Formats: sequence, structure tokens, C-alpha cells
Amino acid sequence: MFQIQVSRLTPELFHMAQTGATERTALISIMDHKRDCATRYPSTGVLRLCFDDAEETGFWQNLMTQEQADAICAFVLQYGREIDTLIIHCTEGVSRSPAVAAGILGGLRQDEGIIRRNPTYHPNSFVYQMVREAFVRGVRWKK
Repeated sequence: MFQIQVSRLTPELFHMAQTGATERTALISIMDHKRDCATRYPSTGVLRLCFDDAEETGFWQNLMTQEQADAICAFVLQYGREIDTLIIHCTEGVSRSPAVAAGILGGLRQDEGIIRRNPTYHPNSFVYQMVREAFVRGVRWKK
């Protein structure tokens, strides 16, 4: 099983999101603005997603979609056996990325307590639920 690292956006991770993940590493890059999505910087070993840190629809809110949650599940299942480290970042590394990490761990029946017990994390409950539901729909390792 790979290890999961949660991070805020750093210049190094932004560069990795643009150029591709390093060997034995995969990156889930969560950004706020659609202009930063995959069509702008398609990269190997990188899943670029754009959604806001929101739990319900508001005037300007861009909520995570089922397709994005399914993409996380498919990405993890595609790269899971080939990597040692999965890095998940969002802008601050406090809400969206910990929610995705906990959802992945729970979806793979691993201990998500490492995320839940960290006092600096406040996982977005909507994002967490979306990722967990994606794993319920399709948790099979791709060969």
C-alpha cells in the first residue's frame, strides 16, 4: 500500500502538476479555478481537479461532482500498485485534500484515523462522502 501525503499548494507541487509526477509518485492536484484544470496542463501521474471548498451550492460555489469523485477512484486504482507515495494538495491543505485522503483510505479499507486525528485537518464532509461513494461504486484494482 502506498503512503498518502496531504499538502497545501507549494511551488514544487504546482510545478509537478504542470510537468508530471516523479517516479513512484502520483499527485492529485485540487485547484479552485477551472482555468487550472487538466486541459491546461495534462501531465503523467497527475489528476487535476477544480472544485471549491464548499459543502452546499451557493451563488459562486463550484461543488465537487460525481464524475470528479469517480475520477479520483479510477486514478487511485490505476496508479495504486505502481506508486510508493500519493500526494494530495489543495490551496491550504486543510479541508479538501484531507477529505480526499480520508475518503481514499476509507474506500480502500485502510485506517483513515491518521487524517481524522490530525488537529490541523478539517476534512470537507461533502468531498469525503463523494469520494467514499465513488469507491463503493467501483473498488477494483485495474491490472
